[in-house]
Formats: sequence, structure tokens, C-alpha cells
Amino acid sequence: MAWQQRNGRRYYYRSRREGGRVTHDYFGTGPLAWTVAKMDAGERERQQAQAEAEAALRRLYEEADALVGRLIAASKELVEAVLLADGFYRHQRGLWRRRSWAYAQRPNE
Repeated sequence: MAWQQRNGRRYYYRSRREGGRVTHDYFGTGPLAWTVAKMDAGERERQQAQAEAEAALRRLYEEADALVGRLIAASKELVEAVLLADGFYRHQRGLWRRRSWAYAQRPNE
């Protein structure tokens, strides 16, 4: 909640959740209220900085994941090109099989 103005004066309240209910703590208008307000503002800044750091880390992970995805796609294409060049084919879009003529053209190893 924070500062509220009532009858021309400002009062500091803090809202917090206990179980399923929201409760309000009253701190008044004096030095205690100003101290608690500054502490709450510092806590909010700390939480926001932590959220920004987590968001930056999440963006890094997403970029790395995209790069790994591109690497996997490129390696799949490379494997497919090598297998096709070596006389293999995909049987009903499933397993790779060697064509019968590919056995005759391959030198003995």
C-alpha cells in the first residue's frame, strides 16, 4: 500500500499476505514510518534488480538454445546428405536403409 493521505496527513501502511488473506501493518507518520518506508523501497529495488538479472540470464539461455537448435538442424542436414550420397534412403520416412545397388558400388573395406 505505502503512503496514504487521510484528513490531510500522510500515513504509512505495509500490505502483506498471510495465508489467503491480506493484512495491513500501520506505521503512522513519524520517524519509524519513514525508516520502514525506506527499507521497503530498498527491498523493492533489490527485488527489481534480481528480476532484471534473472531476465538477462533467461535471454542468454534462450539465445544459447536457439544456437544449439540451429547446430542440431545443420548436423541433421549434413548426416542426411552424407547418407544419401552413400546410397541410403529413408524407408517410409523412418529408418535409413541402404539400396541394393549401393552394396555393389562400394569398395571392399
